[in-house]
This record gives sequence, structure tokens and C-alpha cells, in this order.
Amino acid sequence: MADKTEIFEERFIRPVGVTGRYTILAAVVCLFLPGLYLYFFHGLFPPLEPLIRALIAVWAFMIVMGVIEPIVYYPILGYGGTFMSFLVGNILNLRVPVSATAQAVAGTREGSPEAEIVSTLGIAGSIIANEAVLIIGVILFLPFIGEVQGSGTAMAVALDQVLPALFGALGAMMLVRNYKLGLVPIGMGLVIALIKDDLPFSVTIPPMVLVSVLSARFMYKKGWVKGDTMM
Repeated sequence: MADKTEIFEERFIRPVGVTGRYTILAAVVCLFLPGLYLYFFHGLFPPLEPLIRALIAVWAFMIVMGVIEPIVYYPILGYGGTFMSFLVGNILNLRVPVSATAQAVAGTREGSPEAEIVSTLGIAGSIIANEAVLIIGVILFLPFIGEVQGSGTAMAVALDQVLPALFGALGAMMLVRNYKLGLVPIGMGLVIALIKDDLPFSVTIPPMVLVSVLSARFMYKKGWVKGDTMM
């Protein structure tokens, strides 16, 4: 009789891999459809020189992030969650918190088959809820869109605090398990903020994640933290 790992690989990992790869490829093809439609049906095409300059500027940044982000977020999102998250977006401000919270509530060990399934279900549920809320929100808040978009308005200022509040709550939940693991990343974050506080999250988060992992491993090797408090 096949053990749990073999069943997990056969019935979950392989189907998810096949579905995920084909879905991502289909999404890549769909990204070109609006531009192709404008070119073939309306004859619209941007000047070549500005287009090349814009592509070089975007690719120089996105190629690096396209390699780094899947590696950084995969341990939290899992296999299926990574496919879904990079397909629909909102990774840092929604999918990562959802995955971490779902695994914490379920009490699963990060990296285990149970955590993989819980993360996938949590992210799938967040996508469905996200789309439903977006549709309702667009309909209800359409009259107030000017207030939301206006720079310096009360609602715009409040919305700017959503992401810090969200990650503050998640960080507190993780630090309750072992505060030592937060000393290095929090210290690094403070140093970065003091040196240059206007860097985007896409630049600051990946190196902080790497430093967090390395410092946690160092503390574990030194015996300063125990393995059961790191999950």
C-alpha cells in the first residue's frame, strides 16, 4: 500500500503541476491578446524606439523579480498556492497573509503535505472571496471613487495604512512563538527605514526574507531557538 507521501505526490502535486503550468501559459498568451487586437483590427502600434526603451526598463526590473519572488514566497505559499498567486496577483498584501494565517489556524507544520493543502485551499478561497468583494465593492463604491483616488483625502490616507497594519498583526502572531526570530529582520527593517524610507516593498522584502531565513538557521544551529518554535 502506498504511503502518505506517494499518495500526496500522485494525487495532488502532479495534477497541480500540470494544471498550473498550462494555466500560466494560457495567461501569458492572453496578455498579448489586447495588443494584438489593437494592431490587427485597428492598426494601432506604438513607435518602435519608445517601445524598446520601455521594454528594457521594465524587463531589467521584472526579470530579477520574476526569479526572486517565486523563491522567496514559495515556502509560505506552497506549490499550488504559488501557481494561483502569481496568476491572480496581490501576493504580498493578500495571498501570503492568507496562507500564513490558514496554516497557523489549522496548526499544520510549514513544508508538510498538510500545510501544502491548507495553503492551497486558503488561497483558493481568498481568490473567490476577493473576486466577489471586488464586484460588490465596485458597484457600491463607484459614487465615492473620487474620494478614494484623491491624494490626501481621509479615505486615501486610511487605505495607505492597511498593508502595514496587516503585516504588523501577522508579525505579532509569529513573534509570539519566538521573539528571537524577529530581532534580526526587525532590526534590518529599522536600519533600511532610517537610511532610505521610500524604497518599494518589492525591493526591501526579498533581502529581508533571505536575512530572516539565514539568521533563523544560524540561531537554530547555535541552539538559541528550538525547531518546534520555528513553525
